[in-house]
Amino acid sequence: MQEATGAEPCPECGTATRPGQLLCQGCFVPFSLMAAARAAQTPPQGAAPEASPEPTALLPSAHGADSEHTRVINVIPGALPRPLETRRDAPPRALRLRFPSGEIVAVEPANSIRLGRDPKHCPAVPFLAAHDNLSRIHAMVGVEPDGSAWISDESSTNGTFVHGYRLAPGERAPVRPGDTLRLAADVTVRVLL
Repeated sequence: MQEATGAEPCPECGTATRPGQLLCQGCFVPFSLMAAARAAQTPPQGAAPEASPEPTALLPSAHGADSEHTRVINVIPGALPRPLETRRDAPPRALRLRFPSGEIVAVEPANSIRLGRDPKHCPAVPFLAAHDNLSRIHAMVGVEPDGSAWISDESSTNGTFVHGYRLAPGERAPVRPGDTLRLAADVTVRVLL
């Protein structure tokens, strides 16, 4: 691995380097990658230069950064451009809960529902009235505007369990698709997307 010496500037951006430095502090590119990129660009002596995609092409950033400071070292043909999608970029989706009797209840973003056996206070889940070991208002499930979901225990008598752990009264726990929730001893709820 090539190390930069104190007298040599960075070959990419010209920033001064120190002995033993492995990463340029100006362009944040490892010196070992710069050497590999230069070797790939330089044809062997006596060979004719080939027409190939330049592996160190400057590309505009998806986030609007100045293209002078955005450097892609290894371009994979066919991989760029590609739309970037992160959790923040994706539109929030409704969370769906599947109950033991087969009912599926959706919780929309920026909303919450109560789970319990009292249909008056828990209108989204009237079928839970048959479970006498649930509290009237047992738990609450909500989805934030960004799509993150949670469950809280509403001071239930027989408990609300997430990943096998009992929540304290009023405690919120994050839930994700694929999680299993349990209300009291026998109401197992699967979290779907």
